Amino acid sequence: MSNGYTFLVHQRSGLAWMGLVSGLVMLATAAQRDAPLWVWALLAPCILICVLQIALRPSYGIGYSARNLSIFNGFSRQNLPLSRVDHLRLSDDRAVIVLRSGAEIALPQQALRNTLALIRETTDRGIPVRAL
Repeated sequence: MSNGYTFLVHQRSGLAWMGLVSGLVMLATAAQRDAPLWVWALLAPCILICVLQIALRPSYGIGYSARNLSIFNGFSRQNLPLSRVDHLRLSDDRAVIVLRSGAEIALPQQALRNTLALIRETTDRGIPVRAL
């Protein structure tokens, strides 16, 4: 068992790059043709949103430490004590953490890319893995 295991997938929207390029082209055209102020007011927020989408990358995946399980789901992170986890249930297209209370927490789809490592790290921490 390793001290810590983290499998993260960082995603970036390809549409944000295209939106940024097209916004900059429109901005250059507006500057060249002396566009009115309302055109600038419409273009500036669009370009700002595209820059933010490029800069802020959501992370999907799972991480284990000695005592906690971390689930990364986009821009949020959920930490669970390993003592609350009953088992990991795997199916063909899903992975679900089942808590001792019976509640289920679905893992992000991107966490299934490295299924063997996920199974190994889960069983090394004493959490049973069940497959459907």
